[in-house]
Amino acid sequence: MKSKVAEPAEKGAEGSPQKKGIKRRSKVPGVMITQYIEELPEGKTTPDFTRKPIALTIQEGKLAIFKAIVTGDPTPKVTWNRANGEINDPEKFQSKYDSVTNEHTLEMPKVTGDEADTYKCYATNEYGKAVCTVILNVIEVGFKKKKAMEASQAAPGTDPTELRKMLRKGRKKEEKKEGDIDENVWDILLSADKKDYESICTEYGITDFRGMLKKLQEMKREREEEQAEFIENLSNLKPIKVKSEDLAEFELDMELKDPTSQIFLYKDGVMIPYSKDVEMEMKHSLKQVGKKYVFQVKNLSPEDAGLYQLDVEGVNIFSTDFKVPPVEFLVKIQEVKAEEREDALFECVLSLPLNEIGWSLKNTPLESGEKYEIRASEDKLIHRLLVKDCMPVDAGIYTAIAGIKSCSAWLIVEADNDPASKGKKKGRKTTTAGGGGADLSKIATEQQEKLKKEMEEAVEAAKKCQAEREASEAAAREEGGQGEGRERGAEARRERG
Repeated sequence: MKSKVAEPAEKGAEGSPQKKGIKRRSKVPGVMITQYIEELPEGKTTPDFTRKPIALTIQEGKLAIFKAIVTGDPTPKVTWNRANGEINDPEKFQSKYDSVTNEHTLEMPKVTGDEADTYKCYATNEYGKAVCTVILNVIEVGFKKKKAMEASQAAPGTDPTELRKMLRKGRKKEEKKEGDIDENVWDILLSADKKDYESICTEYGITDFRGMLKKLQEMKREREEEQAEFIENLSNLKPIKVKSEDLAEFELDMELKDPTSQIFLYKDGVMIPYSKDVEMEMKHSLKQVGKKYVFQVKNLSPEDAGLYQLDVEGVNIFSTDFKVPPVEFLVKIQEVKAEEREDALFECVLSLPLNEIGWSLKNTPLESGEKYEIRASEDKLIHRLLVKDCMPVDAGIYTAIAGIKSCSAWLIVEADNDPASKGKKKGRKTTTAGGGGADLSKIATEQQEKLKKEMEEAVEAAKKCQAEREASEAAAREEGGQGEGRERGAEARRERG
């Protein structure tokens, strides 16, 4: 990624030396106002920003737009400049104003690494000026992708879908035949753990398990040969999972042969920008600690579902499928008060059956083991977390996570302050706190019946739709046949005449 460079000494709105005046800060953070005279005439104001442009990190070749809305009387003139270079090339920089929205914009239609810089927006009138600074970072594509991009720009008629294909790995796509496994499914299998092969095959309707394994081994050898050009070591690939409220992650351990190799992130085959600073308010970010790479997706929504793929230069390294089931909590987990050395039980009911849900304590994922027991009912609607042998250290906020929905509740552990037991080893209690607050089985049964009815209605609707389509096609064929018959009859009459 090419980032902004150091800023030279500040100039005025048109590159001229600044006028002196009274400097003050705007109510909008990051905006500096200079007032040219001590007292303003009645009804007149210095310029100010009601909306300032925001920093951008954008992929090379995309459209970059800075937007600003200003106020002031007289109406301010808005201009832009950059720290290093000019913005007077109309093919690269276009300054516009929308009188409907009052937005002033600076547009860069096909941004390149050369435009990565610090930019300033000035609003000026006769009584003063307001200025704010904004940064443009540009993600430069690798050599193969740059060639594909240049080729697409040289051929303006190129279909956008084809361009997206070129911006993927560049692997030649063969025409898919009936029964063939989709390319995206192969990508998922190549990155999956062996124990997950069977469930993936079931999900995507793959019946020839032995044939799949044979081809997968061949593809793995090819993939490893491609990766060897850039990767020294690759391990601990963990698929994408919702880790806490509003955050999903996938991670891997990776040692690059060349630390300067570029890393690209894709969602459903389309490159997406990401920040290397997890504190930045960007949707996607990368956190690297030594050889560990953790990619995060924030502010989760159903639109975030899709196939995420990580490439180094032109080679795919990891693929993970993020599914967002439309699930809700019919019954949320409730606060539990447990005595020291007593078990504590959290329970919830879902609107859709899920094999498993996530559980966390203070945003730390929990797993079944010596301390916790995680289980689900046979219908997969009721999910439970048992905290065994509660101690004061186990107190805190526990969270149940299903899809991108979550609910939280406190576990309060009451310490044993009995003076008689002081200094003695306390025995583990056989009782369980929590649970049983609602008739969960009844709620789950009602939900199961509701889901069954909805499924039957959906099947019936699909059958009706199929019958209507078949009837329509039959009518079209019949009409076509009658039309051909009429044409043949007319032609015969012409021949006899």
